[in-house]
Formats: sequence, structure tokens, C-alpha cells
Amino acid sequence: MLTKKLLFSLILAFFLMSICMSVGAIAKEPTALQKSPFVTAEIKSIHYEKVYGTEMVKNGTEVSIKVVLTNISKEIDKSTLIFYSELVGAKGGIMEEVLKSDSSYTMDPQKVGEEVTVIWSGAAPEVGKQETFTLLNITQETTEGEYLVVDIKKDVTSEIIYDALSAWHKAKEEIGNANRTIANATKADVEEAKTSLDLAKEHLNNSLDFYNTGRPEEALEEANKALEYAEDAKKLAEGAKTTRRIRDYSVLAAAVVIAIVVFVFLIRQRRRKRGVY
Repeated sequence: MLTKKLLFSLILAFFLMSICMSVGAIAKEPTALQKSPFVTAEIKSIHYEKVYGTEMVKNGTEVSIKVVLTNISKEIDKSTLIFYSELVGAKGGIMEEVLKSDSSYTMDPQKVGEEVTVIWSGAAPEVGKQETFTLLNITQETTEGEYLVVDIKKDVTSEIIYDALSAWHKAKEEIGNANRTIANATKADVEEAKTSLDLAKEHLNNSLDFYNTGRPEEALEEANKALEYAEDAKKLAEGAKTTRRIRDYSVLAAAVVIAIVVFVFLIRQRRRKRGVY
């Protein structure tokens, strides 16, 4: 008994220690940087090729950005601006100095004037699925600490990826509709509808797998198949429900006819007994 209690205590202690370590790790994660009180960033322009008129960037296309830094505080000494970008071949310039991703620029408030212009460009990455990328991030390091100046993020995608995602969501919605139609047709024979629904779900899962592995063409194809089977399932369920309703009405009509015939027969029998014809 003592051995069991000791073993349990050790396991509990290890479990609690793991929780404490996890909490400690979470507490140490960096928090979002505070906006810099020493400079203001105004995004003047962001040019890129959009996908179907959305705000998403088409993969592999050129992106150009113009940011103007204003309200540059004269209260601090020199500070360091650090530039980061996930654009392919990212490059830029500030005060005639050439910049690249992970490069820095020492800004002297006494020399730069009232505003500073940052020009940035590069190509959107080639992607196999829709992903969010940092087009430009500028942070400022001062004696007071590190601050965020500007952070420009955009989703990067392509027409085929967009189509695959749209088809997937449409198929998922139609599967939900088919599922509800089948559930509301419980008294009907919906086995065929259920089979089509199962196939729709299978193709929908295949579509998601292809999408997650960066194969949007196959993802789109599977999503379209899922949609097709989902629509079939809904139609089959509605048809079974209608057939059942017609059958029920037919049975009811037959019962009414039989009741009328029996009623007429009984009336005639009663009249015969009374000698009335």
C-alpha cells in the first residue's frame, strides 16, 4: 500500500511540475510590441496584383510599398530601424541607403528632417495553399526599448487555390444541407441518399488533404466531386421523402374509398332489412 501511495505521489508531482513548466514557458513568450511613440508610419501605397478583386496577393507577382515616417521625435538620440520582409528578393531604400530584409538603418532625428520615405519591393512567394506573409515589418530600437513602427501582412494565394477553397466551402455547406434533408426524411428509404452523402464526405476530406499538401488542382477536383455527391444525396433524400408522402396519401385515399364503400354497403343492408330499396 505504501509503495502504491509513493508511486502515485511521484506521478502527481511530475504532472504538476510539467504544468508549472508549461505555464512558465507560456509566460516567457514575447508579447506584441508597443507602437513606437517616437515615430509615426503612414502607408502611402501598396501595389500588387490581386486575386479576383480581393485584398489577397497573387503569388509570384511584384509587390511595391511606400511608407512615410513622420512625427520623428527629437527628444531621443539616435535609434535603429530594423527591416524584415518575407517577399522574395526583398529590397528597399531609405535616405539613399539600400536595404534588404533583416538589415538596419541608424536614424538620427537631428539630421533626417520632418519626414523620411521608405521604398520597398519584392515578389510574393510561390505558394501551394493560401498563407499569410509579412510584406514589410519595421521595428525601432531605442534606449527606451524596442517598438513597432509598421507591420504589413497580406494573404498570398492564386486563382486555383482560391477556386479550390471556394469549392470546398460550397461542398461543405451542401453536405450540411443534404444531411439535414436526410434527417428530416427519417420515415423514408434514404439508403441511397446516405451512400451518396458518405461519398461526398470522403471526397471533401480528400480535397482538404490535397489542399494542405499544396496540391490545389487535385483539391479543386475532389471538392467538385464532393459537391456533386452532396447534391445527389439531397435530391435522393427529397425524392424518397416525396415518394413516401405519395405512398402515404395513396394509402389514406384507399382507406377513405374503402370506408365509403363499407358505409354505402351498410346503409343498403339496413334499408333492405326495412324493406326499403
